[in-house]
Amino acid sequence: MRWLTMLLMAMLLPFNVLAADYTVGVAAFDHPQQVQQRWQATIDHLNQHSGALQFQLLALPLPELERRLEAGEIDFVIQNSVKSVQYKERFGASQLLTARPLWSASAQQAIGSALVGRRDRPIDDWQQLRSLRAVSVSPQAFGGYIALWPELSQRGAEPMQFFKQLQFVGTPQRQLLKLLLAGDADVAILPSCLLESMQQQGVSGSEQLQVLLDQRPAGFPCGVSSRLYPYFMLSKLGHVPNEDATVVVRALLQLDKQQRASQQGQYSQWTVPVDDRAVYQLLRETQQWPFAPDWRTLFWRLLPWLLLAALILFLGYLHHRRVQAQVAKRTKQLRDEMAEHQQTQARLQEQQQAFYQAQRVLLTGEMAAGMAHELSQPLTSIGYLVQGCRSQLQRGNQQQLDQGLARIASQSDKASQLIHKFRHFAAQRGSHRPLQPQELVLETLELMVADLKRHQCRCQLANQLTEPLTIVGDPLLLQQVLVNLLRNAIDAMAEMAPAQRLISLRLWQQQGRLHLSVADNGHGLTPEALARLFQPFGSSKAQGLGLGMMICKRIIDQHQGQISAIALEQGLRIELNLPLQGTNQ
Repeated sequence: MRWLTMLLMAMLLPFNVLAADYTVGVAAFDHPQQVQQRWQATIDHLNQHSGALQFQLLALPLPELERRLEAGEIDFVIQNSVKSVQYKERFGASQLLTARPLWSASAQQAIGSALVGRRDRPIDDWQQLRSLRAVSVSPQAFGGYIALWPELSQRGAEPMQFFKQLQFVGTPQRQLLKLLLAGDADVAILPSCLLESMQQQGVSGSEQLQVLLDQRPAGFPCGVSSRLYPYFMLSKLGHVPNEDATVVVRALLQLDKQQRASQQGQYSQWTVPVDDRAVYQLLRETQQWPFAPDWRTLFWRLLPWLLLAALILFLGYLHHRRVQAQVAKRTKQLRDEMAEHQQTQARLQEQQQAFYQAQRVLLTGEMAAGMAHELSQPLTSIGYLVQGCRSQLQRGNQQQLDQGLARIASQSDKASQLIHKFRHFAAQRGSHRPLQPQELVLETLELMVADLKRHQCRCQLANQLTEPLTIVGDPLLLQQVLVNLLRNAIDAMAEMAPAQRLISLRLWQQQGRLHLSVADNGHGLTPEALARLFQPFGSSKAQGLGLGMMICKRIIDQHQGQISAIALEQGLRIELNLPLQGTNQ
């Protein structure tokens, strides 16, 4: 499709363009029409003073120019000194001439970067720039960005890190001055002499601006904030005969600053190639080609190897499909075995649930004493209140009788709630459903209030969740894990003074998972006991079976979680984590 488009364009071009012997390329960082107008007079001069040779000018965006250079469609190229050096290394271009600017007598020191700011906001130190907002045309702009880079690097940072904010806004360059005048930017990075040129042209608002941190050398007419580098260079590509290149050089050396080609091209004359070591040093300091990889060129060089790798992958894919067909055949044979395995797994699941229920019954027995103590208070109160109501009934005191009956109802509700929670914990089975972890922890603590009081243990909950979160699980099984951990913590502190018995719980979120820790300051575990904590029959208690923590681990594993134990200076911390609802496991 691209070749067809190029053919149609060629058919529409004037005859004199098609007849051109050589093509001269120039990058259009700004409007291509303006770049074409700037250099067309120079090309016209070549056509008039090069005998039978004819030249065509192409002002192209930089990517298109480099694409055509790669394809060998460009014969001569006019570029800034940075691109000229890069094209020498990349495309084998040879420098023929260097332009001398109108504003300087030296082609060697002709252009740099100028930091432009408002006159009413003077800057006298480079460090003051760190708090400012900077704008530039493009990271590829030579005078408008690259030339300033070494100045900032010498002061400790690259441009993107040096300024408070650095924004690339594209062309035209005059819009950078508008941003400064409107207060949308504090400093603009521009080519040297551009501000002075706009002031001479009477551009509105330009008189309110100035070049900051001016370090111009003696005799240089414009403000500049960086080192100076050579001006535009003319280079030929390797396929151009030396005889034709000599004709071009002779024609351009005839120009002087009075001629129309020089005035439009903004140079006074062409001169021999200048020393470009400063440009190489600039590219080295800014880590650009040829001192950093050119990924586009590298891609084309690696393309044959990439195609070979693609072929190998394709053959591997064919082999994979063959193996897949064999696997499908074997899979059919395994389906019957899998069905039998699923039935066995279902039976094991039922046995495991019965095992969990048995352990829950054991926990219920351990909690019964605390529950009985907790129920004795409302039942005793009910007894006293009944006697008081009978007395008030005999006296005919209706108001006191109503108050007594209300207290009886309150104490009865309290006892009912305790029994309800106890029965809920001892339930036969639960089901997986969305849960609020905060509510689950609080309900478990309410269930354990009697045991905590009976053993004189304090409990602290540090809820570090910043928003309501949801997990999916069986509330009965997860509550069973928490009761196990709290019971173990109470037992671990049995030999400590009541004032020192403290259980610390912590809830937090990390990397899409809910984390919960239960820590005590009891006697802790030996390294050997810690290593077999989650193994069956590995209890450190005199009367323990060593199954509680093993059951906790199985329950947490079923919920796609992890549980671990960490020895503290005094005590033990159990940490577990569960996936939040909606996260991929």
